[in-house]
Amino acid sequence: MYKKIICIFLIPMILTTGCWDSKDINEKAITISVGINSVNNLIQFTGEIVKLTKTSQETQTRYNTPGIYNVYAYGKTFEEVRRKLESMNPFDVFQGACRIVMFSASYGKLGIEPYLNRIDSLYDYRKTVLLVITREPPEELFNVKTDKAIAIGFLVDNLLSQLKEKGKSICPNVGELLSDIAFGSLGYVMPYIGKEFGDIKYLGLAVLKNSKLIDIIDITDTKPILYILAKDPTLIELISNPIDAENKYSFRISIDKRKISTAYKNDTVIINIDLNLDAELRYQYHIQKITNDMIKYLEKEISSKISNDIFNMIRKAQKEFECDIFSFGRYFKAYHYKQFRKMNWEDAFLTAKINVNVNTKIVNKNLKSFEEKE
Repeated sequence: MYKKIICIFLIPMILTTGCWDSKDINEKAITISVGINSVNNLIQFTGEIVKLTKTSQETQTRYNTPGIYNVYAYGKTFEEVRRKLESMNPFDVFQGACRIVMFSASYGKLGIEPYLNRIDSLYDYRKTVLLVITREPPEELFNVKTDKAIAIGFLVDNLLSQLKEKGKSICPNVGELLSDIAFGSLGYVMPYIGKEFGDIKYLGLAVLKNSKLIDIIDITDTKPILYILAKDPTLIELISNPIDAENKYSFRISIDKRKISTAYKNDTVIINIDLNLDAELRYQYHIQKITNDMIKYLEKEISSKISNDIFNMIRKAQKEFECDIFSFGRYFKAYHYKQFRKMNWEDAFLTAKINVNVNTKIVNKNLKSFEEKE
């Protein structure tokens, strides 16, 4: 009986009680994207804010979609920049909807780790927000006029997300990079974008050591990294006919099996990369009969090309970048924990022995038969 009486009084209270101090969504400045730049030893903060309130002219129209306006602020520290933003913004800033954080190349060279720690510490910043290095200042990219999205932040986020999904780019979020830093990894890669012909374009990968920008890998040279790091890469390889150089074969390459293992012998780290690839013939420049011998030749050429490309890129990381951008250290630590504890991994990586083994099989799914018909 007492329980029934309590429920009679309690249920209406639950249904009618609200948050007395809550604010409507149109009373918040919802951040879509953030840009960080370094100008004259000052931090330049730019961003895109969703415009949910309507002007007197907009209220006269029946249908309205949210607009976007840009904000700008300068300061010596992030805290000073934040105070300036709060002093000019009519509403409280909410970072929970932020899709992308852009670091200019000039700021990237100074180091992005302080801002990563800032995102990690602020309660309203999502740890899955994507990060990118920009060739031009973010302010310039935010002013690009495009019909592809209502905000540049949406455009860049969608661009990088679909490239990542197709295995054509590496797009770490804040949480993943903080995990790498906590692990002790000194190197990693991030997407690199810029403005070309009045539009925003993916340009390749930025290489960071100690969270500082040290180099750029052009988009045409990123495939070896994708074969190692991308989740499900689908890449295009072009192989020439050994007899007729003008005839080329275009293949779509996917990974059937990927295995990365490590060993430790004679005080030397050994890194083994084994790839089993499936190659689909998309087309050839000039239609010719493809014999079984030609198939074997093409399989061997694809394997050799990709193997050499991967080996050369790892050697470049050892000799030029001088950091493990491939996270090989995680594999070594998992199987050789005692040795890992005793060594400086980055030094050990620089002298590590690299073995790359690639096997390619040409498959013929939904394509014309290799054999000529009678």
